Amino acid sequence: MKDIIIVCAGSYGKETYYTIRKINEAAKKDGMEEPYNILGFINDYSDALDGFEIDSPMLGNVKDWKPVGDEVYALGLGTPSSKEKVVGRLKERGCRFETIIAPYAIMPENIEVGEGCLIKAYHIASGVKIGDFVNIHGSMLMPGAIVGDYSTLTGFAVVENAAIGKGVYVGSHCVVMDGVSVGDNVTVAAGSIVTEDVPCDTKVFGYPAVKVRQ
Repeated sequence: MKDIIIVCAGSYGKETYYTIRKINEAAKKDGMEEPYNILGFINDYSDALDGFEIDSPMLGNVKDWKPVGDEVYALGLGTPSSKEKVVGRLKERGCRFETIIAPYAIMPENIEVGEGCLIKAYHIASGVKIGDFVNIHGSMLMPGAIVGDYSTLTGFAVVENAAIGKGVYVGSHCVVMDGVSVGDNVTVAAGSIVTEDVPCDTKVFGYPAVKVRQ
């Protein structure tokens, strides 16, 4: 059993907590040892768990945190730029991150998954490559899809044989079509259908998705 600490306690942190609980429940149901012992959360707002029925404590803040033993960490953040900043700070101090995969996620063996991911996918097809610190929530990745480091795919997104860059945020109910390349630091607004390549550092919306003036 691994001791694990959840980094951040907002909506994504709480979702990470419940996913780890589901992993433990599934293992116990199968007569196996529970994989994780949740030590608690680190978060810069000490009241982030107030009003929620979560039986794991707040251990400290991210800003000052240092590893205390052999524990691993689960990243509970969704915003790509925030993920990269927080991970950079904690890895400099020696924190080791675990990839968390929900027991109901449908995944073949021949895919590549990086460090520190949270995967709650409906389906990930063969040949998919997923970078480090990627969040996939209730989405589908079709054969050949590539998702870059620190990217987040929210509910009901579909990525066909397409390449998603680093630090990309894909909103709910989006489709990234076959052969499309999405550059780094792109935001794809909810409900968009991306039919053409998207340059870096832009926000797109619509069907077909076009650049949004900022």
